[in-house]
Amino acid sequence: MNLNEIFDKYKYMIVLDTETTGLNPKYDDIIDLGAILVKKENGEIKIIDTINSLIKTNKKIPDNIVELTHITNELLEKDGENKLDVINKFVSFLNNDEKKIIATYNANFDLSFLRYFLKGYKFNNLDFLDIMTIYKDRAAYPIKLEVAVTHYNLDDKVKNSHRALDDTYACFEVLKAMSNEKSDIDKYINLFGYNKKYGIPKEQIKNVVYRAQDYLSEYYENFPLYIKR
Repeated sequence: MNLNEIFDKYKYMIVLDTETTGLNPKYDDIIDLGAILVKKENGEIKIIDTINSLIKTNKKIPDNIVELTHITNELLEKDGENKLDVINKFVSFLNNDEKKIIATYNANFDLSFLRYFLKGYKFNNLDFLDIMTIYKDRAAYPIKLEVAVTHYNLDDKVKNSHRALDDTYACFEVLKAMSNEKSDIDKYINLFGYNKKYGIPKEQIKNVVYRAQDYLSEYYENFPLYIKR
């Protein structure tokens, strides 16, 4: 299936990205959440709602995160929202019985943080798509989002700011480009690749299948991850 056909199966797609205080979802916080709610209306895929929220934290933001994102504790104190308010915004994207799919780049990272962020909330009819897993089957290392943006000649369409909403739009544009390239997007639903060197992720998402996927794009172009070997 291409992306247009995906929307015949799902009522909504939520594309998202997070910026965090660190790498451990148990102890670190989301400080920036970007999300777009996407729907097909009259045959056209449209963004119908957006979240762009800085989130207050009691943790000191490490210098490397400040350097990467330009998000400081002072900025969060001034412009940040309370966690519960942002949770309510995001829950409004999910809070119906229509079948939905969440897509992001390096999905296991963002979804692991979201699970702790939304702790206590349970949702049905959710599937997941890791845009990075698809990209690793299509292109050579390196595999960062900004590299994928350049690979698909999207630099004039999106910003490389390491802010959540900008990266969310970048994710969506990369996904659309990959859909135009090859109609196998549906094969990656609930299938996440992981680097064999580091092993299967400790934090795993329910109903997702994990398979080792190293940086061998020439191999995976002929034998993509969704073909069992």
